[in-house]
Parts: sequence; C-alpha cells; structure tokens
Amino acid sequence: MQVPVAANEFLQLIEKSGLLSESVVRKVQQKLEIRPEAPAEQTAKLLVRERILTPFQAERLLEGRYRGLVIDRYRIREVLGFGGMGCVFIAEDPDEDRKVAIKVMSTEHSQDPGMLARLQLEALAGIRLNHPNIIKTYRIGNTGAVHFLVMELVRGISLHELVALYGPLRPHVACDIIMQAAEGLAAAHRQGIIHRDIKPANFLIELDGGAKILDFGLALVKGSESEEFSLSMVFGHDCLGTPDYIAPEQTIDSRNIDARADIYALGATFYVALTSHVPFPEKSNKLKLEAHRARIPRNVCELKPDIPAEIGAIVAKMMAKNPDDRYQSMAELIKALKPFARRKNIPFDFRELVTLRAKQAKAKSDNAVRRQAPRSSITTASGALGGRSHHFSDTDSFQKLETPAIRSAASETVRREPRSTSSTAPIRSATHRGPMPSGWRIEIQNTRQRIPLVKSRVSIGSSFEADVRLDEPTIDGTQCWLEFNGQHWQMRQESKSRPTYVNGTAEAYRDLAHGSVLTFGGKSSLRLVSLPRQQQNRDRAVRAVAITLVLAVLAAVGWYFLK
Repeated sequence: MQVPVAANEFLQLIEKSGLLSESVVRKVQQKLEIRPEAPAEQTAKLLVRERILTPFQAERLLEGRYRGLVIDRYRIREVLGFGGMGCVFIAEDPDEDRKVAIKVMSTEHSQDPGMLARLQLEALAGIRLNHPNIIKTYRIGNTGAVHFLVMELVRGISLHELVALYGPLRPHVACDIIMQAAEGLAAAHRQGIIHRDIKPANFLIELDGGAKILDFGLALVKGSESEEFSLSMVFGHDCLGTPDYIAPEQTIDSRNIDARADIYALGATFYVALTSHVPFPEKSNKLKLEAHRARIPRNVCELKPDIPAEIGAIVAKMMAKNPDDRYQSMAELIKALKPFARRKNIPFDFRELVTLRAKQAKAKSDNAVRRQAPRSSITTASGALGGRSHHFSDTDSFQKLETPAIRSAASETVRREPRSTSSTAPIRSATHRGPMPSGWRIEIQNTRQRIPLVKSRVSIGSSFEADVRLDEPTIDGTQCWLEFNGQHWQMRQESKSRPTYVNGTAEAYRDLAHGSVLTFGGKSSLRLVSLPRQQQNRDRAVRAVAITLVLAVLAAVGWYFLK
C-alpha cells in the first residue's frame, strides 16, 4: 500500500479504484488545472470541495487504500454503520440512479458458514417482504472477494441509539413506534417469516417518526431449510436470539416457535423504549435466559409513574411467560396500541450520528485485544441504557438537548499535543464551547497527581486521545465525559459495554459534586475536588509572588552581567 505524495500518484489511485475512468480523470485534471507535482493532500481537498470525491473516498485514497471503493457496480461514498457481520456503506447505484445501503461482510466472516447463512436469510426475507415498515432488500451478491447485500437507504436513528442517547420516549411516541413495528411484523408473519431477533438496534426511526424493521439474519423462514440447518449446525437450534429480549420458549427451542415469540421480544423492546432499562439487567446471559423463563419483570409503571396503567398492562401482556396469555397476533396488539399511539417528528442530526458510529467502531477496534466477552445488552451493569433520562415533549428537538456522545464525536475542536506515556496524561488546552470551570481538579487516588480542570469538556479513558488517560483493562478508549455547565460538573457515559461508577453506583448520567468518586471496575479511582475560594485566592497569590521573585532574580542577574 503506497501512500500518494504528488497529485499524479493520487489521480492514478482514483483510476485504479474504479471511481472515475481514465478519461474522466484527465478531464477533471484539465478543468481544475491540477499540476502533476502538486501535493496529494491539496489535490484531495480540491476534489472534495468540487464534490468529485467524498471525504471518505479522499481519506481512503490518501492512505493508499484504493480497493473496495467500488463493489460490483456500486460506488462507496461513506460509512453508514457497523454491525456484527461487517460494515454498512452509503453507495451510488449508477444503473438505477439512486443511493443505496450496502452491507459488506467482513473478511473474517466471509468463510463462516453460519454468517453466510445469516446473510442469505436476511436477503431471502428482505426480498420477499414489501412493506413500508420493513427495509427493502434489492439483491445479494459477491465479487469473489466480498459478499454483500444491497438495501434501501434509510437515514434514520436506531431505537437503540435513540434511547441510549436521549433516554426513555414519551409513552404515546413509544406506542406509535411499536405499533409500526407490529404492522411490519404482521406482514412478515403472513409470509411465514418470524424475525427471532427483535430488539431496539433492529429498528430505524426517520425524522418524521416513521419506523422500519431491519436485519432478518436470524429469521425463521418457510422454504429456507438449508440456511436454517446451517444456523443450527453453527449456533445450535436451542437458543437463537438476543438474551435481553428473547422469548422464554425461544430459549429452549428456537425452531419450534410461532409469531408469538416476536410479540414477546417486541414487548421487551417496548419496555426499553419506555424506561431505558432492559427487563432483566442480570450480569450473565445464563441468568438473563433463566429470568425470561421464570421471573416477571417489574411493571414499567413502577419505573416511570407517568406511564398510563393501560400501557403498562399492554407491555405485561406482551411479555407473558405462556404464549397463550399474550396477544395472539400482531393484529390484536395493533388494536390495543392504536388508542395511545401518536406520531411525532424525531429531529436529529444524521451527520453527527454517522460520525458517532464511526467513532464507536474505531474505539471498538482499538480495544478489541483488551475487550472482555461482549455484553448482550446495550445497558450498563445497572441495566440502564447510556444517556440522560429525558422525555420527548411535543416541542422537543434533539438540537435543544445536550447530546454527549454525539458532541464528543463531532462538535468540540481540540488541538491535541503529544501525550505522555504515563498512566495518566495531563489535561491539554482546547477550544471551549461551554463556560470555563474555575478551581476544580481531579485527584488520582493513591497517587500525588492533581489534574486541574481547565476546559468545559473532559474525556476519561484508556486511549492516548483521552484527556485523562488511565491504563486500565476495565476502561474503554473513551469511557465517559465530564462536562461543566457553569455551576457543576456532569458525568455522561460513553462506553456501551463497561460501566462507570459514581460513588459506587453504575451511572449513565449523573450530576457530580465536590468529593464525587469515579471508579471503573479496576484499581483506578478519581475524586472530583472543588477548591474553596480562599484557597484559590491563596494559590493565585502564591503564584503571583513566585512569578515576582523569579522576575526579580532575572532582573538582578541581568543587571549584574550588564554592569
């Protein structure tokens, strides 16, 4: 992989990638008067500014990576998201003159029969189904090097992201999203398709509040016996699904189930949308599965008293242990939800969301070696999803909310200096977007380190990019953020797999006070300290005296040598 230095090398890579033909490259070069010896980076910026390349394409080419920018006939424009099977891109389909989403299976899964079966099932179900609440699948293919799936492009936020970033939804908004999901699943059930992996991550919500189901990779599909056999051979047939949302009968035998298993999983998803907690926040998958079989979750009305009792009863019926005690069809469920459902716009910044996804994927990759077994839920150890507890009102918009995870990914411009290799790096100067803190510092317990907090947003993690770096295997690259609102600090969880404890309790969002202690499941412990005004004044006075003395000594030395 040769990194281009000059413009002619960069233009040659564009040709090799297949993004533009040789003749088109020459026309662009002449029109923009690009000199062959011009710097490659300058050329890339020019082509991005002229919208000939996307920033993603330019970045890849500047790294010398030209392969994979065209897959079959599809020109890759940018990253859309990441999943367990691989990466999803936004691509151009020149034959149909439209943008599509293309899921590309990762190299490590391309020879995995179980993952290939999942891709086949997802394609089979997606192509067969045509419903406004289900993402359309156009085709499945492979180039010999990669397997891919071409789908409808939906610029949406997943229900997982929605709740994790902004907290539980208003009951009437949650009812509408779940009702839309039920309508899509009803269409699937009529075609003999049971999803088997209903969860918040498998719903996309659009700006107008429309909801679409995705990822039928674990679906039970009539006429797909060979794919089902492959899944059973690789994963086992007794427990296909996600432990936080799986129906009790599905934990025992995933093949001998009916549509009511999807109703249970949709009920567990509804539970999360209303409360931001999973029904059974147990520490292990084994305990979660046992809880689904034997225990009744707390009623959502106990967790959120503003939820109407009728909606709490709907959730409870959806999650009945015995399938005969649940709604017997999605049509019954839709009828029960309809009086409470109300569509509302869900405004969000799609650009920032994509940036956040890319940042999380990079952090996941950076920490892959040190990562423990992945959690099956999107919760912290306490069972709460990341993000602040916030209800949507009729006038709420995402732009009005503080969105820590998104802001940390895209909003604050930080000029980084080289990091030290010590276990805790000092705070660096930054461009500020919030009020400046004064007199606050972090004390690293059991050490003599005292770190003054000199900017309004501070990241804590194990990566070299973190403002406060802790070399601990129990901490993610960016574990959490501390943000100053002008009066006090707030902790906002960033990691989706490793909890942050404030005074011994796992928290996703928490106001901090003088003396608050943050721990991360390992040896490191941080204490937030606010210096009294008198001590701040004394410190300033001491610094002033010290500076005065140093200047006096320098003046005396200068006078001596000049005399």
